[in-house]
Amino acid sequence: MKNKIFCNDCLEILSQIPDNSIDLIFTDPPYNEKYIYRGTNFIDYRDDYYEFLEKVLIELKRILKDTGSLYIKHSSRQINKIIPLLDKYFTFRNLIIWISNSLAHPKKNYDSFYEPIYFYTKTNNYTFNKRAEYRAKPPNFWSGCGKEFVGLLSNMWYDIKKIQEGCLKKVEGGTIGHEKLHPCSMPIRLAERAIKVSSNEGDIVLDPFAGICTTAVACIKTKRNFICIEKEKLYAGYGKERIENIQYQAGLFDKTDPEEEFS
Repeated sequence: MKNKIFCNDCLEILSQIPDNSIDLIFTDPPYNEKYIYRGTNFIDYRDDYYEFLEKVLIELKRILKDTGSLYIKHSSRQINKIIPLLDKYFTFRNLIIWISNSLAHPKKNYDSFYEPIYFYTKTNNYTFNKRAEYRAKPPNFWSGCGKEFVGLLSNMWYDIKKIQEGCLKKVEGGTIGHEKLHPCSMPIRLAERAIKVSSNEGDIVLDPFAGICTTAVACIKTKRNFICIEKEKLYAGYGKERIENIQYQAGLFDKTDPEEEFS
C-alpha cells in the first residue's frame, strides 16, 4: 500500500492497513467549523464529528507501531475537546504551538494567532531524533559566561510561514511560486520537520486527511514512504500531480509512464 494515494473515506482505507505497520502519522484533519471548501460541495461540518474522529483514532492506534508517533494539527478553538479525545488512546508528549499569523476576528474573544499541533505517542519507546533540525540563533541572544547557543528545537514553531489566503500564487516559507490549490494548504516545512524528528529514512508515514498530499511531498523530500488518504477527488488529483512533479524532478518518476487511477 505504500507510496499511494487512496481517494476514499479514511475509515474504509484504514481498516485495510495491517496492525502495527505505520511508523508515523502526521495529519491536518478538517476542523468542523462550517468552512465551505472552494471548488467542491464539501462543507467542513458534520453532526457526529467527534464520534467520527474517535473512530479514526481507534484505527490509528491499531496500525501505529509501538515506536510510532502521532501529530495532529487542529484548531486552537477546540483544544478542550481534542486533548481529552487523544488522551483516551495515546500518550501525551507535547503541545507544539505553530505561530501561523492566521488571524480570526471573533466578536467576543481574542484574535487567533496560532495553531496547535498535538504530539502523542503509542508507547514510551518512540522514535525521536532530537538533532534532526536546529533552531536559528535569535538575533537578540546573549550567551553569557561563554555558553554556546545549542539551537535545539522548542515547542514554539515561529519560523515556518503560513501559505497565505487570497491570490493563488503566494509565498510558502519564503519561496515564491507555489499555488494554493487547497483553501487550507499546509506548508511543506511543517510536515517535513515532524517527519525528520519522529521517523527515519525508509519509514512509512500516514496522512489520513491528506488534502493535496503535502505530507507525501515532505516524505519524498526526506526519503520516507507515504500513504495518503483523501476523499475529495479534486484535491487527491492535485496531490497526485504534486507527487509526480517532485518525483520527476528527483529522477524517481518517468512522466511517460501510463496514468494510474486512484485506488
